[in-house]
Amino acid sequence: MTKASLTYIFCFLFFHLASAQEKKTSIAFNYYTHDFGTIKEEGGIVTYEFVFTNAGSTPLLIKNVQASCGCTVPEWSKLAVASGNTGMIKVEFNPANKPGPFNKSLTVFTNALNETVILNVTGKVIPKPRRPTDDFPDLIGNFRMVSRYMNLGDITTEKAISKSFNLYNQSDTIVNIHSVNNNNSFLKINIDPIVLLPKSKAKISVEYDPAKKNDFGYVQDKIELVTDDKVLPMKAIYVTGTISKYFPILSDDELKSQPKLKLDNMSHDFGIIKQGDKVSTVFAITNMGNNQLMIYKVKPSCGCTVTNLDKKILASGEVGKLSITFDSQGKEGVQEKHINIYSNDPTNSNPVITLKAKIQKN
Repeated sequence: MTKASLTYIFCFLFFHLASAQEKKTSIAFNYYTHDFGTIKEEGGIVTYEFVFTNAGSTPLLIKNVQASCGCTVPEWSKLAVASGNTGMIKVEFNPANKPGPFNKSLTVFTNALNETVILNVTGKVIPKPRRPTDDFPDLIGNFRMVSRYMNLGDITTEKAISKSFNLYNQSDTIVNIHSVNNNNSFLKINIDPIVLLPKSKAKISVEYDPAKKNDFGYVQDKIELVTDDKVLPMKAIYVTGTISKYFPILSDDELKSQPKLKLDNMSHDFGIIKQGDKVSTVFAITNMGNNQLMIYKVKPSCGCTVTNLDKKILASGEVGKLSITFDSQGKEGVQEKHINIYSNDPTNSNPVITLKAKIQKN
């Protein structure tokens, strides 16, 4: 190819590209950032309109506007904007549940030479004043709590634990707590004060001894507050938690002398069964360790599942059988249930068996 030919092609491409760019328009905004300043969370949605001008010679089209947050909703001119004319992009910001400073962006996609433009809205949201219904959503007569289920979380049998919970009297009268009905020896309850003035709080102190409870997994224990509240004098509240066996840190040599639980399977699929059918299966539990294996508890996740363990104590090498029956009465579709086993195996103290079935209506 000659030098003249190359020169011709280069000039052709240059002028063609230049001509194509001339046909593209340009977009210019009056402002690229808007500061809403300080706004109240309870004040509701605030809006602002970003105004832009078609600074080119051909029609300008806003193809799309993407917000960085679902709390920021944009609207924009959908029709092409002629040369020299203006359009707008309207943005709404919802401060609900967004306390504190904020900086949100809008990405604007156009047919202009500057195809992508970033806009920003900023400000600071003052949190709405908290009310008793916010801090204590659970209503029990004229008393309020975060929840009537006082959750101790994950606890072990190592030692007793203590935790406090708040109680709020929302009424305009004094409410007296006369007594606490508590029949649980492993659970101590103290309330201070026992005379609650209007719009005042009391502290419920819970002391719980998991070892004395002698249970594992999720537990729930009921207590009752005997009060002179005219709305609901007797108030049932619950102490909950998830108990696991405590094991001290053991050396490698100490671990060799411990029991070791082994299941022949970790799951069973009953397949397709008819609603109302009772189906059963058996799992083998083997003590592969060098010390006595003790199975403290077998706990199904559902009352529809019944278990039977033939041996709770297994010598080294001994095998036990865990029979499980699933009752599909009242169930339909795909079902998944779990069986928790709690033992004195320090490396596998809580294996979980999974049961599956697909239930068809008759």
